[in-house]
Amino acid sequence: MSDIGMILQRLGNTLVTGVAPKLEGDYAAGHAMMTGVMAVMAGEAWDNAADRLVNEIAGMRGLLALAGKNVTVAKSESVKISDLTAERDELARYLITLQMSLEAREDQEAKDLNAKIWMHLMGTAMARMPSPPEFPDADEA
Repeated sequence: MSDIGMILQRLGNTLVTGVAPKLEGDYAAGHAMMTGVMAVMAGEAWDNAADRLVNEIAGMRGLLALAGKNVTVAKSESVKISDLTAERDELARYLITLQMSLEAREDQEAKDLNAKIWMHLMGTAMARMPSPPEFPDADEA
């Protein structure tokens, strides 16, 4: 895990296992616990963001090519999250247009390609889901 991911992981672990159990009152402890969980999940999301975006972009380019669509979306010049997100968003506009046209058709080819698009979308949604954090028991921290 990168330094930012590691920092967020440690911060989250400290809040969940070291701080929250020592706080009085359900609100304060619950707030510290949720903040810790969110820090761990943010660290994981940050660490996975570039890989997830590269995979989404490759999937969309593949689907558009399968449909025979020539897209004029330039490849990102870097692997900065902002650049990859811009490329992904532009490709998504083409994919949405393609999917709208496919859903208006009744032929098997359109249905098959539309199913592939939905599978891609489901896969990207699943890739965005955070993993449940694993924390040591408060006694072990």
